[in-house]
Amino acid sequence: MTHRKRISTLAIVAMLSLVLTSLVGAPAEAKPRKGKDKVSYGTTSWVAGTSGYAIKGKVSARKKRKVHLQVKWADGWHTIDKAKTKRTGKFKIKGTLDWYGAHKLRVVAPKTRRDRAKVFKTKKFKIAVPWTPRGSASSYERMSYKGINFQWDPCKTIKYRINPGYAGEGSIAFTQAAVELLERATGFRTKYVGTTTSVPASRQKYQKGTDMVIAWSHQNDYSDLVQAVGLGGPGDLKAARRKSNNKPILEIKQPGVTMNMAYADQYPFTFDDPANETMGLVLVHELGHAFGLEHYADNIQAMHPGDRPPSETGYHAYYEAGDLAGLRAQGAQGGCLKPYRKRGRYSAFDVSAIPDFTRE
Repeated sequence: MTHRKRISTLAIVAMLSLVLTSLVGAPAEAKPRKGKDKVSYGTTSWVAGTSGYAIKGKVSARKKRKVHLQVKWADGWHTIDKAKTKRTGKFKIKGTLDWYGAHKLRVVAPKTRRDRAKVFKTKKFKIAVPWTPRGSASSYERMSYKGINFQWDPCKTIKYRINPGYAGEGSIAFTQAAVELLERATGFRTKYVGTTTSVPASRQKYQKGTDMVIAWSHQNDYSDLVQAVGLGGPGDLKAARRKSNNKPILEIKQPGVTMNMAYADQYPFTFDDPANETMGLVLVHELGHAFGLEHYADNIQAMHPGDRPPSETGYHAYYEAGDLAGLRAQGAQGGCLKPYRKRGRYSAFDVSAIPDFTRE
């Protein structure tokens, strides 16, 4: 009886010893060591088009763990680039960021089945405009109907086509350069998907997979172009809401621009000219209309509805201070849209009463 009791006691002591040894000897990688995760954001300020981000760091994880670069919009954080870690947990994220203005960015390693999420500190990036914008940042007006602003959904890539028409194939690269300027001013993502025979001034639906068309046409084909160097507007509109604040918005669904080559002799087919307003300046003006900017009385701004004074170096197809502020207000910073599902006075706008295009 005594002998059995002694064996039982020894067994219990041995068992406790094994449990304690197991706890003390747990693998170190089960709990990441303090300070093991790190990130270096590198250069965070440059002139648009001259540099980009080169971020590197380390995450305590296994090989090929996903790492996201995110930017802050009004409705939260949005991923703009991705990378994967190496066997050592190190990662690099390199790319371009040409969106004018100051933006908050951060690196995130999302949660996985075996790893906890890791969110690194936020960093502000500043992307400068390559010229000196003129005028006041308050010199702009946004398109609206019954007090509701027009807005493109920045969570959707703008798939656009070009109709070179009367301008010829050389107009494709020229038009793409103007769209890139709009992209940098708004933060929108664009994708050129080819040529087309569509003309926005015809008010016909675009072919499948096309959000925007920019056409180089002639007033002989479309009477709306008479006495207009170009037409630009949001096209179809649909009731929506902002995700950030639930406010109603008229979502831009079919933006378009039609340029009038009847004025080719009066407006040089370039972006810069020492003596004359250029076709490029009219094009960026019409793209402003296509994404929700109205005319504005300040004749320095690109959105002024008429002749503009030159700068000291001539005429340039630039967005000025008011234009840039307006496009930023219309841009990605405001966040994504969602459908307007509730019935009410915004669920069925009489869009036929809203002008499709604004003349220049």
